[in-house]
Amino acid sequence: MRRVVEAGLLVAIAVAVLAFGGTATRFFAITQVIILILGTLHLLAGRSFSATSVRLPVIVPFLLLALVLLQTVPLPISLAHLFGVSVLDAPARSFFTLSAAPYQTVSQFLAVVTYLTAFYLVLIICADHRARKRLVLALLAIGVFEAFYGLIQYLTGWQQIFFYLKKFYLEDATGTYINRNHFAGLQEMILPFAVVFGLQHVWTLRQRIPGETGHARELLSSTEFPFLVFWIFIAAVLFAALVSSHSRMGILSALASLIAVLTLAGTSTLSAKARVAVAALFLLGLVGLAVWVGSDPAITRFETLNDQYTHPGQDRLSIWRDTLHLIRRHPVLGSGFGSFAVVYPSVQSAFLNNVVDHAHCDYLEVITELGLPGGILVFGAIFRVLGLTFRGCRKHGTGYGRAISFACLGSIVAILLHSLADFNLYIPANALIFVIILALAWSSANQGANPAAAQVS
Repeated sequence: MRRVVEAGLLVAIAVAVLAFGGTATRFFAITQVIILILGTLHLLAGRSFSATSVRLPVIVPFLLLALVLLQTVPLPISLAHLFGVSVLDAPARSFFTLSAAPYQTVSQFLAVVTYLTAFYLVLIICADHRARKRLVLALLAIGVFEAFYGLIQYLTGWQQIFFYLKKFYLEDATGTYINRNHFAGLQEMILPFAVVFGLQHVWTLRQRIPGETGHARELLSSTEFPFLVFWIFIAAVLFAALVSSHSRMGILSALASLIAVLTLAGTSTLSAKARVAVAALFLLGLVGLAVWVGSDPAITRFETLNDQYTHPGQDRLSIWRDTLHLIRRHPVLGSGFGSFAVVYPSVQSAFLNNVVDHAHCDYLEVITELGLPGGILVFGAIFRVLGLTFRGCRKHGTGYGRAISFACLGSIVAILLHSLADFNLYIPANALIFVIILALAWSSANQGANPAAAQVS
């Protein structure tokens, strides 16, 4: 059964990523059906999701589902004042809903169910260490495919997504995504895995070449060196694709996450000469690919950063200010998950001639739609996983478990930083992969815990 779950989940991820990042509803529905069927079959097979080697989070998922479901439940109009809803704004019926857009909230509810089911399925897969490795390699394969696809788009000018002719971002790499920022979001989540797997071979070299003998000559002649070069090449390709997307926040988030991972990983365990050799090889690969791809457009994008944040009514800051007004209107239970595009026009002062369907800040948008308690619930859980992963990086030795912890740490940090100025968590494929990485992190941090005694977050 575990093999079926593993294969089905990989197919679901591939469908979501390749079909415009899951933004095409009918294609993402395929992903949802596959994942929900896998969860149902697992239960029908008489196996509980608790039959894993790690603690299962239950409380946070239950509260999140309960909150979103509450937003769609018809309530008597007499209770409207208790929830701060104006009777004048309520429908001309005897009931109302907390959500300003019930249909969209139901859709988001199904999406959340899908993500949570995927989370638990990954925990099942991770009970088998070989299956966990296959899952991680599959994520890397998807990321590398997207990277090469994006580089081909950028370098050749063939701006198509399979048979679909692109209409936007015609000078940027987007892979099979519509938006360059969301393509960058995928790359920044996958990149740390390639970098950390390269570091894993460095750790292995350190064990085989201890003390002061660990200099560049032994490094270059070791059997681990070809694998190190391979992972450096993969990391360089992923980074080059990220740069060719020209996503400023994506580039900055990826660099920040890599600095955090490399600093925490302690490459200083190698001798000074070996550190210089590894660093030089890595930097040469990045510089070489950057020169090949061309860095001028990316640099130009950063040069225009000030212009895009100093025009009131035509920048993200204006959207954020408007969003704060929405949060003040619905501070406790929110306006309804997925309702931002519906409620934003009531406060809109930015891009008046355009439809603004996202806040361009995941934190503000989630708080707008779920309220302050809901926002704290969601991001509090994510940051708790991040904290556990950080601790796990210090506990593990130098093996695969440590590598997974570091890679997940880098991925989570990158997407949390990028979420400050974009809406990657509202892109189905990226949200799904992020949840899978959270599950990998949770599994690695809680490996071997007694599920019966789990007091979950």
